[in-house]
Amino acid sequence: MQAIANRITDTVGLERLEGFSIRALFSETLRHRQPDEMERYLGVGTPDTTPPLIVEMAQWPRPWLFLRTLVFALVVYGVLLLTWKEFGNINVVPALIIVGSFAVPMATLILFFELNTPRNVSVLRVLQLVVLGGVVSILISLFLFRLTNLSSWLGPPAAAIVEEVGKLAALLVLARFAQQNRYSFALNGLLFGAAVGAGFAAFESAGYALRIGLKSADDMLTNITIRGLLSPFAHIAWTAIAACAVWRVRTGGESLIHALTHRRFLVLFAVPVALHFVWNTSFQLPLMLKYVLLGFLAYVVIFSLVQSGLKEVKRVASPDNLDLTVDPTTLMRTAVHRRAEAAPVATAPAHAPAPPVHDSPLAGIPPAPGSPDIDIDPGVPPTRRLP
Repeated sequence: MQAIANRITDTVGLERLEGFSIRALFSETLRHRQPDEMERYLGVGTPDTTPPLIVEMAQWPRPWLFLRTLVFALVVYGVLLLTWKEFGNINVVPALIIVGSFAVPMATLILFFELNTPRNVSVLRVLQLVVLGGVVSILISLFLFRLTNLSSWLGPPAAAIVEEVGKLAALLVLARFAQQNRYSFALNGLLFGAAVGAGFAAFESAGYALRIGLKSADDMLTNITIRGLLSPFAHIAWTAIAACAVWRVRTGGESLIHALTHRRFLVLFAVPVALHFVWNTSFQLPLMLKYVLLGFLAYVVIFSLVQSGLKEVKRVASPDNLDLTVDPTTLMRTAVHRRAEAAPVATAPAHAPAPPVHDSPLAGIPPAPGSPDIDIDPGVPPTRRLP
């Protein structure tokens, strides 16, 4: 397996995986967590909650929340499915389509959120990219389908070119309105791409489910199930790779136009296009093995990109290499954090002088019965007149 992974990474010009272990990566998934811990875990990424950048963030993360998200979503989908089977009420169908189309993509997106070790992207930013990125990418893709008419001579594989360009274009358009200097890490690009891919995948699955459901409810449920199971290996992974390809080149100071024509980007962008192209061909293997193999190829590339991203975090987080031009919000907090750690701790003198005693006419008078015991400073005038 390691030899196959090395061949894949060598082919696309990426680092070989070093000491990577799936078992170690997911070793924390079954550990018990408190609800408060989950809330704090998701509360990062704002200007006030972005943690200081430390070298420990360069270690492989141990994702655990994605599995809980998946189980929760599947339980909700199961309840809706039982409700539909029992009562056959048409009002349940929209909920079935929405929950079934978003369950696995959102759980997979949480995994990419956890892989973003700098913790400088908020959940709000991710959800914005899911919704806006999904809608805008579908709009651009439909426009490109009409403009190029590739489907007329390539068939379904034409979507590999049109949709990958459309999703990446949507992300780059939306990124122009974000504070780009806050999200300059390659791991940020990986997360952003996964968010746009998750939105595109969920909306597309919902559309297919609606179209099929108008003819057969059973076929609709089958379609939702199959597309949900395969969604981690498709649009989410493909767009994450494409976005990270741009971010990696731009880290070297290249402009967006130069980055999009750079050889490093073009080689890596060809990976999701090729995977998508083969995915849409009529060639099949038993037990959906074709999709599993394509997913394996995609995640070898993704984990190699994560490994490179972790090395970038380690390089930037090093005390000797702190560069505020990379991510001012995160790194300024890091500088303040280090300065606070380096500052000497003030100690109180052994014999501190006693506080001065106010010569107040109220001194020694006990409070009235039933009144609160309020400490009154006679040197401070009242803030309002008493009636």
